[in-house]
Amino acid sequence: MSGVNDDKAVGKAETGRLRLNIIGAFSASVDGHEIGLSRKAQALLGYMVLSSARQLPRTKLVGLLWSEKEDPLAKGSLRQSLSQIQREFKARGCTHFHADQMHVALEIERVACDVMEIVADAERGIVHPTLLARERLADDILDDLEGVDPAFSEWLAETRPLIHERLIDALTRLLPDETATIVTATAEAAAKAILRLDSENERAVRVLIRSHITAGSIGAALAIYARLWRQLEDTYDIEPHKLTQDLITGLRQQQPEIVARPAPPPVAAPAVGMVGFAASRPSVAVLPFRALSPTLEPQFTIGIVDSVVQALSSLKELLVISRGSTMIPISQTLDLRAIGRDLNAQYLLHGSIQRAGNQIRISTELVAAETVEVVRVDRLSGTAADVFDLQDRIAVEVIRSLAPQVRDRELHRAMQKRPDDLDAYQLALVGYDQMFSPDYTTFVTARTNFERAHVLSPGWAPPLSDSAIWHMQRVARGWSANAPAELDTARSLAERALDRNSSDPLANAVGGYTLSQCKHDHAGALKQLDRAIELTPNLALAFAYRAAVHVRCENHQEALFDTAINLRLSPRDRHAWFAEMIAAQAHFAMNDLDLAIEHATRVATLLPSNQVNLRVLVAALVESGRLDDARTFARPLVTAGELDLKWIATSPWPKPTLARIGAALSRLASTLRHGNI
Repeated sequence: MSGVNDDKAVGKAETGRLRLNIIGAFSASVDGHEIGLSRKAQALLGYMVLSSARQLPRTKLVGLLWSEKEDPLAKGSLRQSLSQIQREFKARGCTHFHADQMHVALEIERVACDVMEIVADAERGIVHPTLLARERLADDILDDLEGVDPAFSEWLAETRPLIHERLIDALTRLLPDETATIVTATAEAAAKAILRLDSENERAVRVLIRSHITAGSIGAALAIYARLWRQLEDTYDIEPHKLTQDLITGLRQQQPEIVARPAPPPVAAPAVGMVGFAASRPSVAVLPFRALSPTLEPQFTIGIVDSVVQALSSLKELLVISRGSTMIPISQTLDLRAIGRDLNAQYLLHGSIQRAGNQIRISTELVAAETVEVVRVDRLSGTAADVFDLQDRIAVEVIRSLAPQVRDRELHRAMQKRPDDLDAYQLALVGYDQMFSPDYTTFVTARTNFERAHVLSPGWAPPLSDSAIWHMQRVARGWSANAPAELDTARSLAERALDRNSSDPLANAVGGYTLSQCKHDHAGALKQLDRAIELTPNLALAFAYRAAVHVRCENHQEALFDTAINLRLSPRDRHAWFAEMIAAQAHFAMNDLDLAIEHATRVATLLPSNQVNLRVLVAALVESGRLDDARTFARPLVTAGELDLKWIATSPWPKPTLARIGAALSRLASTLRHGNI
């Protein structure tokens, strides 16, 4: 008879089923329908399910959730919370919760709870997927209810470590013996889950090292060991356990070329002509951080990423993908392997930002893209006034994880001079993106933002450098009424930027380019561009500008080499059109007309009004005999029925190139008399 009754009970429980999710933000639902409850009511249910208490005296709950209230008021508040729970549950057909004058009861066996499911799975030998997706899961239990009452907070602080240890114990039982050479899939998953809970657990580290060795992934094994070594050294000033070191010693004996301290595996050569470029440097991409606060301004999160990229880019030990290439839509579930392959990056840094009033909390995760192994996790807190310090701290931890040989003086150099005002920083970022818009109104707005940034932070160089680029862009895109005066303004702004900070990489890059573009001093330009690259070996714009100057010096192979580096650093950057344009110029000068047309056409698709690019494209099409295509692309170059050739007298290009372009455009101009354009 008892079996029949049990079956009936299960049958009744199929509807009105209560589910509590208590990892992170609390939620309660019945049969999939979420129930709105007060924070005290949520905390009450969370306490009961975690303490596995079927029944509790009301006095216990009063002391836990209303410890600072007088007893009559506390009891009244408890009655209100209990009434709300009973009312909401009854409306959904849930009968698992009961309260009388003395006690409160919850039928625990009929309540589903995410934490308890994860613990139960681990104790049955199953690694729940959530354990592989979250860091230190126990720390997030009832996270949004932590401050509901001092007594509740104290209980929570005692309960989380107990659940943490329970999970560690259960997962450790799934690990193989230290002498085992074969690591099962379950054991590997358990080791990964343990490291998510405790990144210093050396037994789990050794299991993963053996697993990677068996799979032939020597680089991944060494990356795990290097991360552990750095963490123990940074936190406790100790070395890994002898068992762990012996495991790596045995691996080195089998792989004699491995150096004493393991380094990340080298990237493949990215392009022909670039063999050896950055081959020994770890490549890293910083993805947009997710804004977890609805009021967080987009430019604030962009600024965090940009600052971290700048700091990392200043070190020759790392190859850093440009921010423009990593500004991809961010979802809750990132395919990190696919992103790593798309950007040709070994490591990815991603994270989230929360802001409540003046308080900021940033969480970051550094991941090896190919294996999705977590190299480092950091959680930083501060105020809006500390934002630049927080950015620097993120960069420093990434540097120490991927390039531990970098010394303090180099780290200090990597931290760029900051503006006096956070708004100035955000205005400059917004303006830079606006500057490359095909829309003229948006383009003009960029200049206003640069000027506002300069007013807010007059000693900061980048707004002046960006303004210089803006004026050169207006000339290049045919929007300037007085090109010579505009170029003089650009050069003056570039000089002012260098006066503000002669060690600013962007100021040196723009200053060098304006020497070539505005003063035709190509030798001086190359010298200053070399200086910019020395200051920041990953400044993609500097390589593009140097490529342009190499074209003017007729160093065409060097120009193509620099454009390839630029595109390696910014593979998906919508501003990478400049390097494409320079590649078109170099190929045209070398009579590689098909390649010149291919590159210039891509630029014309993005920026159809860029006259500098159109001149090369039209000339290449004319020399290839494709006059109809040349006429189509030449339309923006025509004013009052005439092709403008006056620009040739002031162009920085070498005379042989100018002679060919002039001849091609003159040939095309003759068709104007027949009304073909």
